Amino acid sequence: MITVILYGTPACHRYQKMKKLVLDESARLNLPIKMDEVSETAQLVQFSPLSLPRLYINDQLVALQNPPRVEQITKMLEQEKL
Repeated sequence: MITVILYGTPACHRYQKMKKLVLDESARLNLPIKMDEVSETAQLVQFSPLSLPRLYINDQLVALQNPPRVEQITKMLEQEKL
């Protein structure tokens, strides 16, 4: 199973867009994912606020600050599928 970790504040529109992109693309590719959302302040203080939100797919950083392109997510999900 592919693990996706999203760090940030759920109220952030970029955070929401990253989440939607991953969920939509995993559904389109019919790939099961496990999404962990880290939004507790104690865990977020390890990052600069300017580098949030952050998106990881199987421990590989895919995007920080701005949502990635759909092609990037597709590439990472398909790569991890193998």
